[in-house]
Amino acid sequence: MRAPALALAFLVLAVVLIPPATAEDWGAVGKVTKLISVRASPELAPGDSGRFEFYFNSTYTEPMINVALNASIYRYATIDESVALDSSWPYAYPKISETGTRAWSWTASRVDPGSSRLLNFTVATAVNSRDMPHGSIFSQSSYFVRFSVDFAGNVSGTMTPFRMASRGFFTDAQWNLATSANATNPCTPPACRGNVNLTVLGVDGLLPDSAFGVKEPIPRWPFYLLIGLAALFLVFAFLFWVEENPGSYPRVDAWWARTRGRLVRTIAPLRRRSPPKA
Repeated sequence: MRAPALALAFLVLAVVLIPPATAEDWGAVGKVTKLISVRASPELAPGDSGRFEFYFNSTYTEPMINVALNASIYRYATIDESVALDSSWPYAYPKISETGTRAWSWTASRVDPGSSRLLNFTVATAVNSRDMPHGSIFSQSSYFVRFSVDFAGNVSGTMTPFRMASRGFFTDAQWNLATSANATNPCTPPACRGNVNLTVLGVDGLLPDSAFGVKEPIPRWPFYLLIGLAALFLVFAFLFWVEENPGSYPRVDAWWARTRGRLVRTIAPLRRRSPPKA
């Protein structure tokens, strides 16, 4: 009798000491918002290309299976306007060099918990504003990038599909409906996260959007002109000081006196007035 009693005691002790397993909350805001982390967003001059780099992070304690990540350029905006890059967009640029379109994708059969992968694609722009609108020297323009992630995750032993997407995948009408008081009060997770009804949007979590800038670079010639003028005024200030302090730099003083004489003789004829007509 002692052996079974001892075994039962050890079993009860193990149950007490081992922490209970908790189910993965795949839609937790703190986990979803960190899935995409932008490392470098280019600021481009028209005609240039730049690398858009970001990390794809697994923030979960369970593996992500059959991951499909998509990124696309979806909106052009300045201070004065905002235009969607949809089928009515009349320009060939901007585009992603690797695909020749405005969309890019990446897949993985499995992403392990806690792992992080650096991903990137190249944004190509056009020099001529007829091929792509862009900002001016004093006006910044931005092209917005949206993300979506589809994968399967373990929920109580069953592989369940999940979809995460950023704000750019939803129209203003959909977003306003999902954030309205009627849709969020009352509403509890996982149907709602914060003040957004995810069920209305048809997703399980919200990813962050990103953007890159395109504008005309500031010309360099005004900068060089200012440097030249500053150096010229510095030289004149030194020469005037030498003139006011004779004997300090005799050679410079003599050269400056000769130069002033030549300037006076050159300008004098221009100052002579023609005699008045009778």
